[in-house]
Amino acid sequence: MSDLSIVQSTRELILEDGDLIMTDGIEAIQQHLAQRLRTFLAEWFLDRRVGVPYYEQILIKNPNPSALDTIFKSVILNTPGIQELLEFDIQIDDQTRELTLEFRANTIDGEIDFTEVLGVF
Repeated sequence: MSDLSIVQSTRELILEDGDLIMTDGIEAIQQHLAQRLRTFLAEWFLDRRVGVPYYEQILIKNPNPSALDTIFKSVILNTPGIQELLEFDIQIDDQTRELTLEFRANTIDGEIDFTEVLGVF
């Protein structure tokens, strides 16, 4: 699996001497996973069925923990390159109103540890 390389902190494409840089392996899988987790449902104009239902089920008052598990596990396990979810945890901080997703997974290229702060609700 390969993809265009992106700076995760700014979400900008990486250019070197005017050329787009490609990434592959675990880095490409992690990048693709991060993009999928950051895409809101119906955000992508080519397929409105793609994305996470943030407005509908996550960024609401008192989201259902069972629904959150199901939604995020589905996104993770349906990401190309992900084979198995080894550990999974969602933390909601009521003080900062942030949702933190942490998990460990086997991929076709090895194991990844992933942590993402997904939003304020």
